[in-house]
Amino acid sequence: MMIKQTLLETSARKFMPKLFAGISDDQVRRVKEYIKLYTQHPFEGTATGAVLDDAASSQGKMIRPRLVLMAGSFGTDRDDVRERLYKLAAVVEMTHLASLIHDDIVDDAPVRRGKPSVQSKYGKNAAVYAGDFLMSRITFYLMREGLNRAGMVIAQVVEEMCAGEIGQAMCRYKEDVTIDQYLQNIHGKTVALFRACCRIGAMESGCDERVSRMLESFGECLGYMFQMRDDLLDFVPDSSMIGKKAHQDFREGIYTLPVLLAREQPGGRRLLYPYMERSAEGTLTHADICRMEEIVAALGGLEGAWNQIHTYQKRAEDILEALPSSDISLQLGKIVRKLGAV
Repeated sequence: MMIKQTLLETSARKFMPKLFAGISDDQVRRVKEYIKLYTQHPFEGTATGAVLDDAASSQGKMIRPRLVLMAGSFGTDRDDVRERLYKLAAVVEMTHLASLIHDDIVDDAPVRRGKPSVQSKYGKNAAVYAGDFLMSRITFYLMREGLNRAGMVIAQVVEEMCAGEIGQAMCRYKEDVTIDQYLQNIHGKTVALFRACCRIGAMESGCDERVSRMLESFGECLGYMFQMRDDLLDFVPDSSMIGKKAHQDFREGIYTLPVLLAREQPGGRRLLYPYMERSAEGTLTHADICRMEEIVAALGGLEGAWNQIHTYQKRAEDILEALPSSDISLQLGKIVRKLGAV
């Protein structure tokens, strides 16, 4: 089976909002209103205010808030429930924004979502405090609104996100990093928040524990698919597709699923270790990157990654089959199928 990477040009970042069409523009507007409310500050017109405004305004496709609302559709449809879900969707997006700001500091990333990152525009110190500001507002409003159960879920997911980032940092440039370690790291970095979105939406809308657990497991599958597909995008030569230099992960000693699967094939270590060593030494050339990519493809790393995605796709589809049928469940099925499409 040959994997044509050009087909990835309909990337998750581009198609996902369209597939979340079950959530109306008015619902997204309500979430954004709460984000604006929760990030208000008394520093308008000052340098501090400019930093905080930029930190709060870098909202992307709102995938995670939409997922909260979609999971919430399986529960009670009441005005007070909907309003609570809008508030929690806003908090989820603020959590995501804070994590991105801190990620950009660690990665020294100059750009985020096509614009200068907070850290590149204002400096690392200001960016640290901007991310912390968002986290403090999250804590304040969760407590003020009495959203204790959801607050515990969010606190736990922040722990997992930190652990995932630490785990990835400890695995950098390790030629013997295992696939299990990779899975553990991406679970913290990406999957945990997807899972939490579904858990919060179900729990706060009054779903019973069975449905809540099923939606939580669905979110976990979705998160794995999202991250693994993202790893495959690193093999797309057009860096404009993903907003970063191709194979930036490999250059920085972060070995993703296609590389690790290729390494496990006969001869994989012998062929790939020299490029891993050059990555650690900082001596990788463009020709090295091209050759590494050829080796990963030839050893089936891309195909193997797609197989993993399809495994999670099957699990997600099985969960949806067991959930109550609705327009939203059909929409979630479309999202899963699109993520699994080669």
